[in-house]
Amino acid sequence: MALSIEKFAYNLLVLVLVLTPIIAHAGGLGFVPLVFLMGLAGLVFCLLSRRYIFTRVQQALIVFTSYLCLSANWSPYEPDIFITNYNKLLIMSIALYWSVYLFDLVSKKNSKKLISLILIMSLLEVIVLFLDIKTQYSITMAIETLYTSEDRLYRLVQTEMNLGHAIIFLVLLLSPILVFIFSRYPKYISLTVSVIIVSLIIFASILNHLAIGTFSVIAVLLSMGLGYIYPRFAPRFFIFISILTIILAPVLAYFSFLITEPGLTDLPMSWDHRFRMWGYCWNIISEHPFVGAGFDASRTFNDSFIAKDGRNLSLLSLHPHNLGVQIWTETGLVGAVLASILLLSLIKPLKKITNNSKSSSAYSGVIVASLTISSLTIGAWQLWWWSAVFLALGITKLVNSSDKCDINNF
Repeated sequence: MALSIEKFAYNLLVLVLVLTPIIAHAGGLGFVPLVFLMGLAGLVFCLLSRRYIFTRVQQALIVFTSYLCLSANWSPYEPDIFITNYNKLLIMSIALYWSVYLFDLVSKKNSKKLISLILIMSLLEVIVLFLDIKTQYSITMAIETLYTSEDRLYRLVQTEMNLGHAIIFLVLLLSPILVFIFSRYPKYISLTVSVIIVSLIIFASILNHLAIGTFSVIAVLLSMGLGYIYPRFAPRFFIFISILTIILAPVLAYFSFLITEPGLTDLPMSWDHRFRMWGYCWNIISEHPFVGAGFDASRTFNDSFIAKDGRNLSLLSLHPHNLGVQIWTETGLVGAVLASILLLSLIKPLKKITNNSKSSSAYSGVIVASLTISSLTIGAWQLWWWSAVFLALGITKLVNSSDKCDINNF
């Protein structure tokens, strides 16, 4: 029985890892059904092996997503679909948790095979991504021409966004990829390949006008260094920093609100827009400080401004582009406290699985990548982003494949 479970888990993960670069290149939406399938398989296997434990992390995750569902009752946003985003998040919270467990079921021998596959697919995706962006999306355009007749300009805009998501996903995976490389190859080969991967991601970010990509790569590398030097301290330190960015998000919103018009127009347009969004959210936070304006309320705010290039832009583009600000805007103090409790619940399991420099570097990088990206660009409730983060956490567990952790650690 155990052998058949391990074999199925390994084959499913091979399929996932083969599809991962394709899904990332297409914008990442496919991560949702893929990770959901992984989570269902992980949960079923756990029940079959009678190892199911309702851990504090899972409890905190379900409580937080349940409150998101509750907050929808006072939200002005009225979705026109039967299964709403908040319902999807609640359902996915179970699948997301158990998708990580699936990596625990794979044997040490097969874990090494999965790591090899990850390195091959990641390197291919980095090269293809860079070439696609460098050639003005020629690869994506050529493929899309085979099955769509949509306006070329529209497809170019969509492709730029999709490849931005691919860059973000590669940044999420950067720390475990680098740890895998340095763990199995000679130093000079590891250094050469790592420099190539990091450089291609940075160049792709610059060419795709995604400044957060470059910033996040630098932040990941610095956090990996801290994780290597202080293995027990660094991951927990970055979790506490993440909590602070949520708790103190209203301070960011307030100071953004105080910035005057001349000061905003002197900034690059992306930062101009972000400070306007966060300043606008201060008004909402001050009106609904305890429970927020409700789930997805940001989608209903239609106020606009004239950008310095003459365009009339929405002040709030679907979401505030900052995790903490969105949590406070839509779910208030209660949501911020529950999100902080969720992050605090990760401290104990992280302490058990980051007991060496290698694992600490990998997890520190994933935490910091998640923090920087969610603080500057991603919507808090985007399912593809949640799925990508949990997939990255699952892949990072392979760093400790030679010393498997029990499910009780989670």
